Amino acid sequence: MRKRLFGNLITAMLAGAFLSGCAGPWMVPEEQGAAELVAGPEQAVEHDTQRNVDYAFRCGDTYLEVYDGEEFHPVYLNGVNIGSGYPGYYPGELAIPEETYLRWFQEISEMNCNTIRIYTTMMPSFYNAFYTYNYTADADHKLYLLMGVWYDEEKIEETGDAFDLLEGAVSEAKEQIDIIHGNCEIAERPGRAHGVYTKDVSEYVMGWILGIESDAYLVGTTNELHPDLHSYDGEYLYTEGDDIQAFDAFLCELGDEVIGYESSRYNMQRPVSWTNWPTADALEHPSEPAPDKEDAVTINVERFRTKDSFAPGIFASYHVYPYYPDFMYLDVDYNTYLDQDGVINTYEAYLKELRQIHTVPVLVAEFGVPSSRGCTHINPYTGLDQGKHTEEEQGWCLDAMARDIYNNGYAGGLIFAWQDEWFKRTWNTMDYTDPDRRAFWNDLQTSEQNFGLLEFVPGDGSRRLDGDLSEWQGGEAVAEKDGLKLYADTDARYLWLALEAENADLYHEQVLIPFDITPLSGAMHYGDYAFDRPVDFVAELNGAEESCVQVHQYYDRYAFFYQKYDNLLDVTGYDDPANETFGPIYLSLNKAFTQPETGETFDALKYDTGVLKVGVGVPDAEEYDSLADLCYGENGLELRLPWEMLNFRDPSSKEIEDDFWKNGELSGRDISEIWLGAYCGKKHTDMVSYTWADWDHVEFTERRKDSYWIMQGCFGELSLTE
Repeated sequence: MRKRLFGNLITAMLAGAFLSGCAGPWMVPEEQGAAELVAGPEQAVEHDTQRNVDYAFRCGDTYLEVYDGEEFHPVYLNGVNIGSGYPGYYPGELAIPEETYLRWFQEISEMNCNTIRIYTTMMPSFYNAFYTYNYTADADHKLYLLMGVWYDEEKIEETGDAFDLLEGAVSEAKEQIDIIHGNCEIAERPGRAHGVYTKDVSEYVMGWILGIESDAYLVGTTNELHPDLHSYDGEYLYTEGDDIQAFDAFLCELGDEVIGYESSRYNMQRPVSWTNWPTADALEHPSEPAPDKEDAVTINVERFRTKDSFAPGIFASYHVYPYYPDFMYLDVDYNTYLDQDGVINTYEAYLKELRQIHTVPVLVAEFGVPSSRGCTHINPYTGLDQGKHTEEEQGWCLDAMARDIYNNGYAGGLIFAWQDEWFKRTWNTMDYTDPDRRAFWNDLQTSEQNFGLLEFVPGDGSRRLDGDLSEWQGGEAVAEKDGLKLYADTDARYLWLALEAENADLYHEQVLIPFDITPLSGAMHYGDYAFDRPVDFVAELNGAEESCVQVHQYYDRYAFFYQKYDNLLDVTGYDDPANETFGPIYLSLNKAFTQPETGETFDALKYDTGVLKVGVGVPDAEEYDSLADLCYGENGLELRLPWEMLNFRDPSSKEIEDDFWKNGELSGRDISEIWLGAYCGKKHTDMVSYTWADWDHVEFTERRKDSYWIMQGCFGELSLTE
């Protein structure tokens, strides 16, 4: 019944839908004869005669509360954050279609979520779909919306003064208020949402989470520029306490302006919060090795008070990840804390301490780990790392964190994020890729791109890592000799390779696949193997033993770029192009530091990301491993390598890393081809040229990761009982 109804909803919403105007294969022509929407129950709204305002939500002691027509009931918030990322587009292009949002809302609800959060103004397609979904959903499957206001980050860089952000932030908030009341028309503008907004969704907007993660620079500079500002007294909010600083006044004024506009124009109010994170919490962290950055300032909603003119109240919201900042696992009280199962649980230890300092409801507005191949930070006590998780591992990590949040008196937890976002960057790989082309390919080495519960599979998803070479054998081999056939293919995520061998058991043979990526350097030898042209990378495949990709030292950009941070790295001879040595492909995890509380010193931390994992990469297979690189079959093998591991800055335009030792910096160089071959014992193919067509458009297929289904079960158990 629900499936049939949902199909009718998609048909119905296409009639007269406002689309963002971006060209794409998912664009749907105007539908004729759309089905009529069947309305579900409405969200009740309390009319406060004393204040002459309406509100459907308010803050209780521990939870946010929802009005049912007679009284307010506490509700636990399970939800997701939704960004604007979409394959082939940057967030400012706001390219996600309305029918996609509607499908997502249904899938999010089916995951037992009741809340979604956005960070800034969205296109009309978002609100149209949100209206359509909630208008037709039954009472138990409505979705609430938490809205955000983004700061002008260019102004932050220019002045560091939060008060220079106030006018723009208030303007955006007013815009969003008009939008959710279906009363806004915005002329087209570059990089920001625009269009005609006619759908009134105000009764489903639970509240505000204003601003972004504010760091020591923004908070500290604002306080320094306004040393005499120690209070704010507005119409709805005011500050109280002896430790009020200028940034507190800024936040309080921002909230006051937002409440005031909706109260005066629409006679409506909703709960308010401000984005915060452990870097700016009110706790002391003597174990933090970078205290001037990660423990230097405090943002605390306990400094804010509400006046009688504002009924719904305020709550606290934090982005809480288990691996950052470093004090999350270095703090002695955290890494000696045992949970109810007798296991060290640094994440719960922090959550418990943070909750104890608050008298208002506290929401974990972001938590998550990515299912990326690359890793960025680790937590050595819990394994809740920023990367190197399979989809299943991602799910169980999220499950564990969600239950810690629920069990420690929080108002709810929102997963970051609903969908993967290809345009994003991470500190340990951001200098390796072209920022103007990131949205056109999925870099599995960059953890930030792969936090989603929903992935975008390049193409139609038919390329499968399962060791079955039949799908290759209908095509032409790129190299063939001595009974070896080497095949190659590309997509927006991998360079795919398959090697077929006559009368050979490759699982028990050593196989080499050499790659000549740059024409400027390379080595002619790898151990006892000699190549017919200079080689930059070698995939050494050893069956049951450890397989890996190694890089020629002259083309090792980790050695070039991170030598100043890695106290254990000796780069002697790396800058010699005649060097014929190969070594591991490292990703940085941390520079050397001292734990100030104990005086313990820690060497720089890195790991070999060139190590290859043998497994099956087919999602519907019982033994599915989303991080599998290599799979052996009856008469050959399949290998898929992430582009960035081979020093591609952008595979969609065939841009590689240039000669950094000569140029003194990382920079791009365009090529027209790469060269590759295959070696197995005494047999080998010639090294041959291989190329592919550039792309400026991405075809993809959506797929819910294994983590989605795990969290469906988890969220189904996290609710409040009357």
